[in-house]
Amino acid sequence: MLKFIKEKLYYHTFIESKSFKNRLLSNELLSNSLLKFLLLIALLTNIFGLCFPILGSNDSNFYAVVAKEILNSGNWINLTFAHQDWLDKPHFPFWLTAVSFKIFGINTFAYILPGFIFNLLGVRYTYLLAKHFYNHQVGLVASIIYLSALHLMLSAIDVRAEAFLLGSIIPACYYWLLYQQQEQLTISLLFKGCVFSAIAIMSKGIFVLLPIFSGLICLLLFNHNLVKFIKIKLPAALILIAIFILPEIISLYMQFDLHPEKIIYGHTHVSGIKFFFWDSQFGRFFDTGPIVSGHHGYDFMRYFYFLHTFLWAFLPWSIIAVVALWSIVKDFSFSSDLPKVAENKGTHVFLIGSIFPSFILFSLTKFQLDHYTNILFPFVSIICAAWICNKATRVVTHPVFYFQIFLSYIICGIVLILALLLFNGKMLVFMMGLAIICIALFAIFNNNRGLNKAIVYSVFSICLAFILLMLIGGRLYLRYDAGYNIAQVINQQVPVSLVDYKVNYSSLEFHADDSYLRISDESQLLALSPPYYLVTNSDQWNMLESKVKTGEKVNTFSWIPQNQYISTLFSLAQRNKYMQQLVLIYVAKLKLNSKKQIVVHSNESASETENDTDTDVQ
Repeated sequence: MLKFIKEKLYYHTFIESKSFKNRLLSNELLSNSLLKFLLLIALLTNIFGLCFPILGSNDSNFYAVVAKEILNSGNWINLTFAHQDWLDKPHFPFWLTAVSFKIFGINTFAYILPGFIFNLLGVRYTYLLAKHFYNHQVGLVASIIYLSALHLMLSAIDVRAEAFLLGSIIPACYYWLLYQQQEQLTISLLFKGCVFSAIAIMSKGIFVLLPIFSGLICLLLFNHNLVKFIKIKLPAALILIAIFILPEIISLYMQFDLHPEKIIYGHTHVSGIKFFFWDSQFGRFFDTGPIVSGHHGYDFMRYFYFLHTFLWAFLPWSIIAVVALWSIVKDFSFSSDLPKVAENKGTHVFLIGSIFPSFILFSLTKFQLDHYTNILFPFVSIICAAWICNKATRVVTHPVFYFQIFLSYIICGIVLILALLLFNGKMLVFMMGLAIICIALFAIFNNNRGLNKAIVYSVFSICLAFILLMLIGGRLYLRYDAGYNIAQVINQQVPVSLVDYKVNYSSLEFHADDSYLRISDESQLLALSPPYYLVTNSDQWNMLESKVKTGEKVNTFSWIPQNQYISTLFSLAQRNKYMQQLVLIYVAKLKLNSKKQIVVHSNESASETENDTDTDVQ
């Protein structure tokens, strides 16, 4: 035993003095330098997603418009969309986004930044939680897995509530765990746990208390300490959380409960507080609330939706996750009185308890979206990291190593083929350059250990795939994002109102600088006083053209809805099916000169003579 300790001490002393290059050449297993290098690569790749001028989904544009209306109206109490009361999501993400708009201007970067920062908070606390349970190395590996899990990378840019949840649920879990482990009440831990719990609730609703506390409750049950925690520590926590969520409760009360005359979802006397605590949570679960899934009848396969979703959403680590979870199941069959074994079982109980209650709940509900399970990925990342560092390092080879290497080759091959088919010019050169760097790094690590290659290749390949997806969504799609392209035209002109006639295009409203009006009734449109810009589809304009006498076509823009774009990449038939033509019209004022001749004043021309005496024609 003494010899083993001396060897370990000598080994650690020796490796600390070696450079990263020498460690690589000496085939060292998962050195801190290698892990930090991979962490930096994954982080920079995530940051790359901030560099595009358009948002990644219809939902993101919608939420950006809600935050924009907060800033423009100066009303931080009411959430509105199209200047109508909007009751769906809690306030916190919109407040933070509106603050970002105020600081950085109304643009894509300012919209993404708050959620991106919260996503990085999730990385930080995933590391701290893994380090608390295991060690620094497991924390680094867990952070790498978190930053390179496909859906977490996409969600860090396509910001929804889940990005804010990652930066609030994981810190809350961390502080509640530390709070529980203290013999006495610790005010600082109690305060931090309550603040992050309240942020999570004000981002999504009270259901977040399940992933926050389920792991801790399972651990307390395992250690027979639940009753003590409930009697002594839980009451103070619940009281403080209730106090910290008062901004949300007060806002809902002032917007809805004080105004029973408002028509919300076709009804009057709608309580915002009741919606927050019941309809938005249990109504979605039972599919009986005002917002329903649209699925009818019994669908047995929905119970497996998140199983197959997990397999692609957690790429490239899905198989490692399955193997690691199975390893935990086997560990529970090992009986021992050693304190370390009991401690490891407690850790497994906490992590599994943080995952499966929520996963089962999501699988039972009819209201299912792929990003729901993102909040569970940090716990899965820790489980994977623990298996990699504590189990995989003990073997020279493992089938999972070969699978990860093979999967990495497949991902890189698909990326190269898609890049050659889809890109040209600078984008193709850029992707080929990245591919060459990736292949060079593969070659450098070729003679390294199987586990090192499995981790390194996986990170490089998924980062390459993420960059490809960002270029497709942020550059290729740009030509079909009519909202962005129309806004680039009108934002350079003299400010006038922008009228959306039967288009309902959130991307356009987000990017446009001027006031935005949605109209679906023709008589209302014809009653408007020029000048204004009009956006409608080509079919609607064909019917309106003879009625809008002073309308002058500025340009026609191709639009494919974002959720349909991927299906159109290789199919002309699909592209023709989903593509619409949006028409930008400038509706000018009508003027009557002294000779009663009608003169149309457009935004580009027509100056008046000093001798004319004009009167507006409504």
